[in-house]
Amino acid sequence: MARLWLLTAILFTAPALVAQETKADEVIQKAIDAMGGIEKIHALHSLIYRGFHYEGSYQQEYVHTKTSTSVMVRMRPGLRLVGCRPEIPECHGQWSRIVEGFDGRRGWELNWPKQRLVRTVNKAEHALHCGAAFDYLFIDYKERGFHASYLGTQHVLGIDVEAIQIDRPDCGSAMLYYFDPQTYAIRITRAKLPIHARGDAVDTIAVYTKSLEVNGVRLLSREEEVNFNTGDVIDGVDWTSIEANTINDPGIFQPPEVHPSGITAIVLKMLEQANHDTPSRMMAIYSSFRHSAEGKASDVVYDMNWLGYELLKVDKYSHAIPVFLQIVRENPQSADAYNNLGEAYLQKKDRKHAIAAFEQALKLGANGDAVQKKLDRLRKEQG
Repeated sequence: MARLWLLTAILFTAPALVAQETKADEVIQKAIDAMGGIEKIHALHSLIYRGFHYEGSYQQEYVHTKTSTSVMVRMRPGLRLVGCRPEIPECHGQWSRIVEGFDGRRGWELNWPKQRLVRTVNKAEHALHCGAAFDYLFIDYKERGFHASYLGTQHVLGIDVEAIQIDRPDCGSAMLYYFDPQTYAIRITRAKLPIHARGDAVDTIAVYTKSLEVNGVRLLSREEEVNFNTGDVIDGVDWTSIEANTINDPGIFQPPEVHPSGITAIVLKMLEQANHDTPSRMMAIYSSFRHSAEGKASDVVYDMNWLGYELLKVDKYSHAIPVFLQIVRENPQSADAYNNLGEAYLQKKDRKHAIAAFEQALKLGANGDAVQKKLDRLRKEQG
């Protein structure tokens, strides 16, 4: 009887799945045609994007990019560079202040003035790997080992769309594409990702409002990504130009040689120590440096904040929180110090200490509504 029930279920389910896949393929084909066709898409082997691009693991790293020209380079099959380096045309032989790359196997993050280079791990590595795909995920999805599902016509953010879900096994969560039902241009995408490569995955939604034609292919050029649950803006992009097939050397996606010194070398040493030793031993490295003549004269806040957030990316709360507490001890009148400490407790889900830290940040004059909004959400959750 059980076998009969199973056979019946298969017989009824299989046609529905086939129909769903067929409809998904129909929508995807229309979307590919709307872009310019598969032959023209395949003819693209590298892309240089120029314009405005803002994202970051935390605010201080990327504060200057809001007003500067940004560059992103992509190359098949999955190489990606965000930021300038001397080999890229129109970078004027210069490095950007902040650069991140994925060389096809590993990701890396660079602060050029600080000569600080790290290989990404954990969620940051996952984010760079999954974000390096050259083509949109629905293109050649079967050949790439992905699965597509048709989710029907939906009403999202006030507009009617055709919804396709792409499941990519090597990246875990699915990507949803919402297409205009008339033009089959991409209007919205949706996925669950850790914001700035740390903490829990968050339901994010990206809205696209512009595109550019590049060698006969229409590519998305204007995007804003928001936290779907809170409405907070995560990042934004407005590429004013996209240039095709001018980069041929995959070597530009490799990290450079660097020579860090001073407090930058110290925090890199502390980060390495955190991989195999206790928080107290890690902090002893800092204490020793701080008591030296060089350490006493050094401005350490920027580098220590960076270290704290790097530790949060790998969920090392027992190591990260002592770093932020040390910054607070040395800067008791700094609203930013308390705000960063609050972020650490927030990610740890320690609501009591997060609330206390954010309250102190407000007392010290923290700017904007962001801190107050976090406090309101925490108090509501706490009941």
